[in-house]
Amino acid sequence: MTLPSDFGGDALGARLKELLTPGALAETTAERETLVKAAYMDWRREVVLRTDGSSHTRFTVGHPGAVAILAIDAADESTVTSESPIIFVRQFRTATGRLLLEIPAGTLDTVDGQREEAAAAAARELEEETGLVAFRWRHLRSFYTAPGFTDEWMELHLALSLRPAGEERRTPDHDEALEAVRLTVAEAAEAVQRGAIVDAKSLIAISLAEGLALPGRP
Repeated sequence: MTLPSDFGGDALGARLKELLTPGALAETTAERETLVKAAYMDWRREVVLRTDGSSHTRFTVGHPGAVAILAIDAADESTVTSESPIIFVRQFRTATGRLLLEIPAGTLDTVDGQREEAAAAAARELEEETGLVAFRWRHLRSFYTAPGFTDEWMELHLALSLRPAGEERRTPDHDEALEAVRLTVAEAAEAVQRGAIVDAKSLIAISLAEGLALPGRP
């Protein structure tokens, strides 16, 4: 994923562009070998060259990208308050060995070699995991989930004006066991402080939800 080149025409924008220009820290991939290709991910060994002429081996995971949804039960952004409910899912995560409380999320599907659009994936995942559809959407942020080992790029979307999807709703994948629950913006923020929510994408989403709920915000 290529970073945007324009961070604003002011002094801070110029400074940010300078800070994100690799210069002597640049690495070039000289070799790439796929060790394992399973499901939608590639486990790779990469040999990289630094500007000082040294070479190093990295092990990375290629990922098609993902979406996450900050679903708030409010008519629109102007009506979001600290008492507005956020939709979370309870899900046992094998890699962590524990149940986590997270916002809905999922991987972009690939059909006939074409990767799913993030906006369509967000709507699909919201319906599958919560049984809800949203009539107001806005893209909030994009970020790497774990850049130390994977190129997974996540698109976070805001979903508002929620309604039940109905009897013909899309359901979770056969290997997923989920339960949708609600916490108000204030409760979610307190859950973060108490260490009950420890999932990175959810921490980002809750921080943004707190901003939306601020009185007198623009």
